Amino acid sequence: MLKRLLGLLIALNSAALTWSAEIPSLSADIDAIFADYDAPDVPGCAIGVIQNGAYIHAKGYGSANLEHGIPISGNSVFRIGSVSKQFTATAVAILADRGVLSLDADIHQYLPDLKEYNAKVTIRQMIHHLSGMGDYEMTGAYEIAPGKAFRFGNEDYWTIDEFYQRARNQPLAAAPMQRFEYSNIAYFLLSQVVERVSGITLREFASKELFGPLNMTATFFNDNVNGVVPHRADGYTPTNTGSFEILMTNLDWVGDGGVYTTLNDFIKWDQALKTGNIPGGMALRDLLLEPHPLTKKTMTSYLLDEGAGYGFGIEVGQFRGIPAHVHTGSWVGFRALYTRFPENDISAIAFCNRDDLLQEGDKRRELLDLVASELLHHR
Repeated sequence: MLKRLLGLLIALNSAALTWSAEIPSLSADIDAIFADYDAPDVPGCAIGVIQNGAYIHAKGYGSANLEHGIPISGNSVFRIGSVSKQFTATAVAILADRGVLSLDADIHQYLPDLKEYNAKVTIRQMIHHLSGMGDYEMTGAYEIAPGKAFRFGNEDYWTIDEFYQRARNQPLAAAPMQRFEYSNIAYFLLSQVVERVSGITLREFASKELFGPLNMTATFFNDNVNGVVPHRADGYTPTNTGSFEILMTNLDWVGDGGVYTTLNDFIKWDQALKTGNIPGGMALRDLLLEPHPLTKKTMTSYLLDEGAGYGFGIEVGQFRGIPAHVHTGSWVGFRALYTRFPENDISAIAFCNRDDLLQEGDKRRELLDLVASELLHHR
């Protein structure tokens, strides 16, 4: 009991990660889910469960770097894929709150060199995936030659400007405001809007306005993949022989993804969403969590129940009947999950450096099922 109390006090008085197991049954069951990852010769995951502002489970499984046998810890830096979108959307919302950007303005007002769409496409539509821009694969923006698609990672790369020249010339995949159409292109273009309006890159803006004030010292949009990142976890993919190969991106553009972060840092963002401790306060926080009505009718969520909608880079709905905010991320050798259960003050986080989580059932779903069973339905 004394050990449990000490662990809780440390968690409550420190923003750093507490490596403790305040609910033994929960931790044991999470250990079972990730048992195959809990070895020094395989990549794995950093798993965190937050309750009432503190980690009640936080543990690394597997290695952040197989070459040097470095274990995953709370300081391991992961690329979190599309979980990054909430930070891009927040940056746009901050600029709108300050009156220097209009969410309902046509995108051409800020990026006049974009292809003419013959329809008004607004910033708000892009945030909610209602712009009709479609995803990379749908538009051919990744083609390096007719019929030859670009491969993510381990090949030649484009600069941000080179990719912008491709993205700005892509036609719409559908007319705006017809249906939810997930669009990485839209979120990449939003990064360019932030840069044009603020005069600094999305990386610089987010660090100045979000990550810096929240003391998220290891979190940033990585728009230079050749930069040195202390404690970075490498991404991996399994081979046919049972070993692993490195699978890392060589692409610098951000907005659709690109955030690097840690468990130690991410609890600070989780608590900022709870308290509204962001520029614009609770009003802006509430805007982030307000799904567009059309998305509730036309979006199908991978994790949430029917009727979920899309806010500012965050899916909003219910998981097994429990109000939840969720987003997943997948990029090269990384997989990520962030879920909040706001009415229960519980969150679940999974940052993984392997791309095979979906091969035998998604362990992210298993984690949420476990949290819902042990912490929510049986509180």
